[in-house]
Amino acid sequence: MSQYDPTLSVLGIPDHNIKVAFVRHEYRGNGVRRRQYHVIDAELTYRLTRCPLCGFEALHPNRFYTTHVRVLNGVEMPTVIDLQKQRWRCHSCYHTVSAKTPLVQPNHTIAAHMTERIMKLAHERLPVKTIARIIGISASSVQRIIDQNLKLRPARRLPTRLCFDEFRSTHGMMSFICLDADSHRLIALLGDRFNRTIKNFFIAHYSLTERTRVQTVTMDMNAAYQTIIHKVFPKAQSSIGSISFNLRLVPLIRYASKRSNSLMTNTAVLIRL
Repeated sequence: MSQYDPTLSVLGIPDHNIKVAFVRHEYRGNGVRRRQYHVIDAELTYRLTRCPLCGFEALHPNRFYTTHVRVLNGVEMPTVIDLQKQRWRCHSCYHTVSAKTPLVQPNHTIAAHMTERIMKLAHERLPVKTIARIIGISASSVQRIIDQNLKLRPARRLPTRLCFDEFRSTHGMMSFICLDADSHRLIALLGDRFNRTIKNFFIAHYSLTERTRVQTVTMDMNAAYQTIIHKVFPKAQSSIGSISFNLRLVPLIRYASKRSNSLMTNTAVLIRL
């Protein structure tokens, strides 16, 4: 092993195929983005002879290529690993294969443990800019990682009292929101407020027995949901009332409004807080 391998242990990098060659401090970036980085020069290589594509033992080393991997800071300044990845070329099928590591996914430059840290901070409801400052990457990168890794899962059971309302989401569209009337927990977000969409959503995601548990559905005076209430919730009584959002839902609604491709394009989403 290299004498610098303890550096990887401190950073929580368990891959023994990565050999550290040198550690230095270096300024990178231009203008206001110019910063000093803690740079680790390392090499990723191991023995590989069988081509994973064609199956023949015809792989031969075909130089290295550099990936700049951002990892959690081990010092007060941002840390980056200039990782030289081994590349092989198959003399049978002529495809190239690159060395892989659990440190970072293929074609990515942000380490996996950084992604895990970002998601943990996001679950603690920290703002994106605060997470970016803690981790040491841009706010746009943090938002992209959250978008890619956020797991939206359906609520297991419907509460007995629901609130229906709508809000302005993307491109001036009105979207549907459903809350637990007692706890103000978010039950569902839908890309539009059409009765057909709402009806199909609840019928598709909840059994008749589950929907029968709902006793009341509260909505504002302008809502046209009364026509589907008894079709979806056979024993529910509809009522007119003022809907007030839980302040904890505001960041989530704003976040959902921005994700026009995944949440607000006629896509049903349930989130259990």
